[in-house]
Amino acid sequence: MTPLEEAFGIMGSVLRDLPSSKEELPVREAVGRVLAGDQRSCLDLPPFHKSAVDGYALMKGKAVDGYAVTGVVFAGESGAQPLLPGTAVKVMTGCVLPEGTDRVVMVEYVREEAGHIRLVKPLESGANICRQAEDVKRGDLLMREGARLRPLDVAVLLACGATRVQVKKPIRMVVLATGDEIVDDPEKIRPGKIINSNGPLLEALAREAHLEVLPGGIVPDERDRLRQVIQGALESAEMIVLSGGVSVGDKDFVPSTLKEMGLTIHFSKLAVKPGKPTLFASTPSRVAFGLPGNPVSAYLMFHLIIRHALLILEGATPRARRLFLPLENEFVRRHAERLEFVPARLTGKGALEAVPYNGSAHLCAVIPADGFFIVPLGQTRLLAGAQTEFFPVPGWSL
Repeated sequence: MTPLEEAFGIMGSVLRDLPSSKEELPVREAVGRVLAGDQRSCLDLPPFHKSAVDGYALMKGKAVDGYAVTGVVFAGESGAQPLLPGTAVKVMTGCVLPEGTDRVVMVEYVREEAGHIRLVKPLESGANICRQAEDVKRGDLLMREGARLRPLDVAVLLACGATRVQVKKPIRMVVLATGDEIVDDPEKIRPGKIINSNGPLLEALAREAHLEVLPGGIVPDERDRLRQVIQGALESAEMIVLSGGVSVGDKDFVPSTLKEMGLTIHFSKLAVKPGKPTLFASTPSRVAFGLPGNPVSAYLMFHLIIRHALLILEGATPRARRLFLPLENEFVRRHAERLEFVPARLTGKGALEAVPYNGSAHLCAVIPADGFFIVPLGQTRLLAGAQTEFFPVPGWSL
């Protein structure tokens, strides 16, 4: 069995050599897309010295007899005449400050009398002034290649003067659910048949990860038919994901079929529970993943393996995020030869609590779960209160 960290290393060495393409989009349309290059600011932020409050702009020094108010500046206006000694200009939040402004006193801290103001509370130099470029300077690095643009990122790019952006083209994926036992129609359920949940699950997860999902469907356990469908999928998509047919049963034809078709199989068994029969294969321009047929395994392996692969394909470096939380109750298992992921929820006290779980076919158990806590290789027992690694889903790279 291939240890998880070794599998990550294998994927990194293979996937970084695969070709990718890019396109240019308006920034406003780029939410969810992956940057194809570093992004730097086109503007200073703020682009001018501006007021942080509604108040009065004052010069340096004191006016014994108060300040004569000589004007008012609203947000959006180009600014007032420069300040003169002993004068003040009324300013609104976000407006350009008059030349010579040393500080801005809030309206709550002045007394107004017939066109003059007196300070109720003195302020230090620089108070309530947002200086030009104090947040971002023109040319500053905002985001690196490989970042996936969130609504917040799009807002930052727009604020910094970007109108168009180079992004990676979405990866096209085909999901194939294999097995004579699976059907899409509940009317066809009879002893030996089960509903196809893995196909829709994996397609939905792929769309959530901003992939372009192409039609797939159910493939029977027939070598020739499997080969034909895989060939069509490889011709139309950069990535194919198969669920089922990857273990050692008499009709588990996926590994041998991929090998016969010229794909290199880099690993086919992971030292992970659930998810042991997980396969990764490639050609110089295509990748294929074989996931277990049990739905919890398929769900976990998508988040653990395929999301990791997507980060690499998109040019990002998977971050070494590791979160440790106390375990609410003791956990005991019989075998310790695999890294185990146990469905768990977060308690109100910030601890991890295993959810009722009957095994990797028990998909409903994952609904109340916030993720999985991890039982390390070689350990059969975790004590209550032990700091335990937590893998939240969706999406968290080890």
